[in-house]
Amino acid sequence: MIRRNSVKALVVSGCCVALAMTGCAYQGVNSLPLPGAVGRGPDAVTYTVQVPNVATLESNSPVMINDVIVGSVGKMTVDAWHANVEISVKPDVVVPSNAVASVGQTSLLGSMHLALNPPLGEQPSGQLQPGATLSLNQSSTYPTTEQTLASLSTIVNGGGLGQIGDIIHNFSAAVSGREPEIRELLTRLDEFVGTLDAQRDDIIESIKQLNRVAGTFANQREVIDRALKEIPPAIDVLIKERPNLTTALEKLGTFSDTATQLVNDSGDDLVKNLQGLEPALKSLAEIGPDISQALIFATAFPYGPAFADKIAKGDYINLLATFDLTYPRLKRGILLGTRWGDENAKLIPAPGDPYFMNYAYDPIMVGVAPPPTELPPAPQAAPGQPVTTMFGPVLPMVPPPPARPQFGPEPQLNESQIFAGPFGAEGAPAPAAPPTPPELPAPPAPPGLPAPPAPPELPAPPAGGGG
Repeated sequence: MIRRNSVKALVVSGCCVALAMTGCAYQGVNSLPLPGAVGRGPDAVTYTVQVPNVATLESNSPVMINDVIVGSVGKMTVDAWHANVEISVKPDVVVPSNAVASVGQTSLLGSMHLALNPPLGEQPSGQLQPGATLSLNQSSTYPTTEQTLASLSTIVNGGGLGQIGDIIHNFSAAVSGREPEIRELLTRLDEFVGTLDAQRDDIIESIKQLNRVAGTFANQREVIDRALKEIPPAIDVLIKERPNLTTALEKLGTFSDTATQLVNDSGDDLVKNLQGLEPALKSLAEIGPDISQALIFATAFPYGPAFADKIAKGDYINLLATFDLTYPRLKRGILLGTRWGDENAKLIPAPGDPYFMNYAYDPIMVGVAPPPTELPPAPQAAPGQPVTTMFGPVLPMVPPPPARPQFGPEPQLNESQIFAGPFGAEGAPAPAAPPTPPELPAPPAPPGLPAPPAPPELPAPPAGGGG
């Protein structure tokens, strides 16, 4: 009898020891892998999901993709105020790489499950690698039935639902007797909403433009900040100058009054002046097209307005110009046909020129002979002829040969028609030849040197035409 009691005590002690050793890891029947659960076996694929709140989720709860059970929940542990949930799915199931884990309830009184679906509005893409972990920002928990009922009880008990009757009663009292006005208000609200709906595209575009302007302001934040810092000193300066600005505005008002009075006083005269200008302006308006055409030709004189279009076929024009203002070129060009155009003629100064008294045919004698003490007497004109004061050598003007034979032969002129004198009438007779100037005495020779030769006599001017 004692032996049997000892065996019973030993068995009870061993069971207690075994129960104590396994009590810390034992969390109920659901903590043990149940046989027949989906996604269990040696070939199952496991993942880890970090969930902020597992609510009433238990191990062996189903794992669903698109409302289809593809696995089950395994061990759950706590790590830094969030839960690490191990899940296992069937090996032939493809979990999208953009999947988001959510803990929800199958029905109002149903069990909890964990869903792996892509975000709302996105298509599944890629495949989640085995052993991967979905972080906290890729998981969420739906509110449970208990949480929903608790929130609803808070609203019903302390949210003012008991005052809805009072609100309805007061609203009915406010509306009673004002049905036409409220109907008109509703009609206008309907028109207002319709107008807003018709302008929806413009409103959206305005919002976009405001967004663009706000972006521009955001990019110019430093400039705006500096402007806000610099504007107050400028405003202070304007405040200090306020008396001067006020005085200037008052003076401007006085000037305006004076100008108005002046215009009123001289209004009639101004109207008369404008009426007098009317014929001139009307005439200018009538010849306006001709003036425009004349200005067009004046800007391209002497080639014409179409000259540039003919020689310039693009944006540029090459021009090679040579300006020859030498004396021979002027003789052959502008001075051709005058006494200065004769290239072989000698330049003889006329009486009154600054260097007339120093003129000599022999340049060696210039400055050697003393100037005459008095000018020779003026020639006497024949009876019936005008008196001329021209004397001295005069060159006749010989017409040049024709430069352009295509215009025909040049008209033949006789000697009586060619003259270069100061006569008023054409073909006036040539004046009498001036007397030969007296020979100037030769200067005394220095001692020991022969006397210089006498200056040659000046030739007599040719007859026929003075000038």
